[in-house]
Amino acid sequence: MLQQLIEKGVRITLEAEELLKNSDNKEQLLSKLYILEKPFITKEDVESALSELAPVIEVKRPSAFKSIAKEHDASIQVLHTKEVTGKSRTNGEIDDFISYFRSRHEKLAKLLNGPSKFPNVTLNEIKKYIGQTVRVIATISGKSETKKGNLLLEVEDLTSQFKAVISPAYGRDKVFEKSKYILLDDVVALVGKVQEPYLIVDDVEWPDLPITRERKLAENDLVVAYISDTHFGSRYFLEKYFDQFIEWTHGRGEAKELASKLKYIVVAGDIVDGIGVYPNQERELVIKDIKKQYDLFNDFVEQLPDHIEVIVAPGNHDAVRRGEPMPAIGKDLITVDVTSVGNPSSIVIEGLKHLIYHGTSMDSLIAALPNMSYNHPEKVMVEYLKRRHLSTIYGGNLIIPEKLDYLVIEDEPDILHCGHVHKNGYTLYRGTLLINSGTFQDQTEYQVKQGHVPSPALVPVYELKTGKLRTLDFKSS
Repeated sequence: MLQQLIEKGVRITLEAEELLKNSDNKEQLLSKLYILEKPFITKEDVESALSELAPVIEVKRPSAFKSIAKEHDASIQVLHTKEVTGKSRTNGEIDDFISYFRSRHEKLAKLLNGPSKFPNVTLNEIKKYIGQTVRVIATISGKSETKKGNLLLEVEDLTSQFKAVISPAYGRDKVFEKSKYILLDDVVALVGKVQEPYLIVDDVEWPDLPITRERKLAENDLVVAYISDTHFGSRYFLEKYFDQFIEWTHGRGEAKELASKLKYIVVAGDIVDGIGVYPNQERELVIKDIKKQYDLFNDFVEQLPDHIEVIVAPGNHDAVRRGEPMPAIGKDLITVDVTSVGNPSSIVIEGLKHLIYHGTSMDSLIAALPNMSYNHPEKVMVEYLKRRHLSTIYGGNLIIPEKLDYLVIEDEPDILHCGHVHKNGYTLYRGTLLINSGTFQDQTEYQVKQGHVPSPALVPVYELKTGKLRTLDFKSS
C-alpha cells in the first residue's frame, strides 16, 4: 500500500513516515490515507486517520530524539587580533603598501629564522661573503627564465635587493624542480653560494608547518559541521537538499548519532549570491534584494535547534568590501544570533584552533602552480600552510593594503576550513586537518563553460574527540 501511494506520486513527510512505521495498524492506516487523494501526506493527516480507527488501537509514538550536544555549553573564542573587523586603518596610500609588505616580510621572516649551518645574512651585507655559502631570507619580487633555461629571481629584504639564479646544472636538478613552486611575493629562505652579482641557489625553504606536530583532539564528544557557498538568492540554490540538511540537525533521517552530537556549524563565506558580483548576474537571481537574500540565511539559523552555535565568515559574494581581509558581515544583514567574524579569522572551538578563509586566492594559485586543479582544492590548501600565507601573489585577487598583513598564518591551526571552489576536498597535513566544504549551489552556466563540476550537498562533519571526519550526502537522503 505504501508503494502504491509512492507510485501515485504522493509525497510523505519524514514525521508522517515515522508515525506510519511505528503504527500497529499500518494496513488500516494506509488504506485511509490511500483514499485521501492528496499529493502530500503530513503528520496531521496520519494523526487524523489514526483518530478514526477503533479506540482499542495503541499507537506507538517514535522515541524522542535526544541531543547530547544540548547538555554542553558552547566553547568559542574569537582571536580578534587575527582578523580585521573594526581595525581597518588603510587609506590606500603608498605608506600603507609599504607597511603591508613590511608586515608580511617581518612575520614570515620570523617563522623562517632558526639555526643554520650557514651564516644568516641580510642582502645589504651579502657581498662581504663572495665565494661563501650563506642563507638569506627574502621576498621574491621578480621571476623570469634566462636564455640558458635557468630561473632568475629578483629578491629583496628590508635592507636591499639582489639577484639569485637556480640552475638544473651541476647536480642542482632537485632544487630546480623545487623552484617551479616559487611564487611572486613568496617569502623564502635561499641557501647558496655568493658569486657576484648572483646568489647561486642550492636550496629553497618555505616557512611551512613543523614536521613533528601532533594532531590535537578535544575532550568533549561533540561534532562540527562545515558548510560554505550556499548562495541564497541564486536560482541554482539547492533548496531541497538544504532543507534535508536542516532536517538532519533535528535528528531526522540518517546519521542520528552524529546529529545528536552536533554543536557547531561553521560557514566559510558566500552565504548569499549577492548583487552585481559579475556581469549580468541578475539573470541568475531569484531574489534581487540583498537584504532579502540574507533573510533566507536568517530563516535558516532560526530553524536550527537552539543549542547549535553558528560561526559565519564572508566570501567574495557577500555584502562586505571585495578586497581581503574582509570584515564581518554587518548586523543589519545577519540579524540572528550567530558569531560573525571576518575573512580570514581564527577561532578556538572546544580548544581546537580553526582558521577560516573563504579561499578566493585559490584561483590564482591553481593558475600559477604545477599539479593544481579545481578538483583537488585540498592541494592548494597545503600550499597555504607551506607558505604560511593565504594569498601569496599580490594582485592575484584583490588585497587591501592594511598596515598589518592579516593573511599570514602565524599560528599553526588544528583545522583549516575553506570554500570558494564548490568542490569538497580533505587531507591531513603535518597535524592540521584541511577541509574544503563544497556548496549548496548547482552547477552554473559559467561553470559549465569552464568544465568545472561542483560537488553540491556534501557536508563534512568532524567528531572533535575522536578525530573522525565524515561526509554526509544530502542528495541521497
